[in-house]
Amino acid sequence: MVVLKPNRVGPFPFPKSDPDARKKSFAEVEQPYTKEQAMLEADRCLRCGTPVCIDACPVQLDVRGMMDAVANGDLKTAYHRIRQTNPLLGVTARCCPQLQGLCEDACVVRWQGQPLSIGMVQRFVADWEQKEGRQPNPASEPKTGKRVCIVGGGPAGLAAADLLLRYGHEITIYEQADYLGGTAWYGIPDYHLPKDVLAYEAERIVSQGVGLMKGEKVGRDVTLSALLTESDAVLVATGSRDLKMLDTPGADLQGVYDGYGFLEEVYGNGVASYLKSPTRNLGKEIIVVGGGDTALDCARTALRLTQGHVVVVYRRSEKEMPADPIMLEEAREEGVGFMFLADPKEFAGQGGKVAGVVLSAMQLGQPDSTGRKQPQPIPGKESLVKCDSVLLAVGRGPDSFLEKVAGLKAGPKGSIAVDDHYRTSMNGVFAAGDVATGETLVVKAMGHGREAAQRVHEYLMGLEDKHVSLYERYYVSKTTEDSYQGMLQGKEDKLPPD
Repeated sequence: MVVLKPNRVGPFPFPKSDPDARKKSFAEVEQPYTKEQAMLEADRCLRCGTPVCIDACPVQLDVRGMMDAVANGDLKTAYHRIRQTNPLLGVTARCCPQLQGLCEDACVVRWQGQPLSIGMVQRFVADWEQKEGRQPNPASEPKTGKRVCIVGGGPAGLAAADLLLRYGHEITIYEQADYLGGTAWYGIPDYHLPKDVLAYEAERIVSQGVGLMKGEKVGRDVTLSALLTESDAVLVATGSRDLKMLDTPGADLQGVYDGYGFLEEVYGNGVASYLKSPTRNLGKEIIVVGGGDTALDCARTALRLTQGHVVVVYRRSEKEMPADPIMLEEAREEGVGFMFLADPKEFAGQGGKVAGVVLSAMQLGQPDSTGRKQPQPIPGKESLVKCDSVLLAVGRGPDSFLEKVAGLKAGPKGSIAVDDHYRTSMNGVFAAGDVATGETLVVKAMGHGREAAQRVHEYLMGLEDKHVSLYERYYVSKTTEDSYQGMLQGKEDKLPPD
């Protein structure tokens, strides 16, 4: 009989800084493990023969190999195990909602206690590598002479570039912004993801030999057709950009802001730069409309900037709220307020500036096609909440700019349509990440980018009849056992043969 150790070494789900102190600072909320804590936590791993935690990870991170190595104090081996499939390991350690359908949610240890703190151990390993010195990159195949242009330097594009480089292809990334990382750079607050971690890991990918064209917007500065003439394939990974607009009366009043644009202005060039010259006059009474992670990011950022009174308004109940429950808990700890089953009916203005929000009380009706109960206003039940500003965070759709300019076939909700091989309607052009799937998690965009990169590689090398998933290539059958035994012996992996 196997006896499980029910408790992890630190507070569940991770140690956090004091709420009263952290709401006045943009320093990281999540506090790291010590080496001793990381080793003790890793030692709780059962080293399952069939590691379902790997199956639950969109990039198939070798959790078992990492845990075994960390438990033995072999951080170098631990790093190389997880770097095999994850080029942004410090980023995803912090950004993944591991307990929400991912690795920790699948961990069998949770059957008799709390699951392994996989994200915290992964973060410790990533931070160790950044502090102790850059480790060698995973092994690469010989140069193929093939060139791929990747449009977009966010998580999907970076993950795709890393894999294609390892297959020996020449890569150039076209990124319209000044920094790599996409939404992970300009949309995730520093207290959740310090920018030095993202910058370090993005630069590590580029340093392998990636050509980089910053400030180049494909479709405006260079055409998609032009990229095809100078490369063998193009992969579009431009993410989510198209805002969902509200037609609520008064939405055009001064002081009603786009929440995504707000986050980009605060974090795009660094918080310190924004604080020197703030572009938003939020006042002290702030309403945030929305129920996702971005709404919470807007609320917690506004709180740190103003030390004011911030309230999140969501049209469904807390149970239906799509935001990460841990982020919701952190927001409450910091003093963010919430109004559920409420929806803006009108933004009230005074002198052309927003002065309040007329809220309709809502009730949940019949489920829609997705199974979620539809919110409906209760007739005659309205209230006015005064405010100085409003931040709208009600969702974004895929970036449709290049799709429209280049005439690519559209998929659902403005996405770029792709087939099972990630091919678009234009020969030689592939698409991956949020631009093809809609807005999703950083790690899921990376997984999508890696799968698309695999398809691009097969296309370039004439291997399309050997279509195989990355999961099968790394972890199924004999490959799994060989990989695990190699880890135990301290051997480096190479890509499986084609």
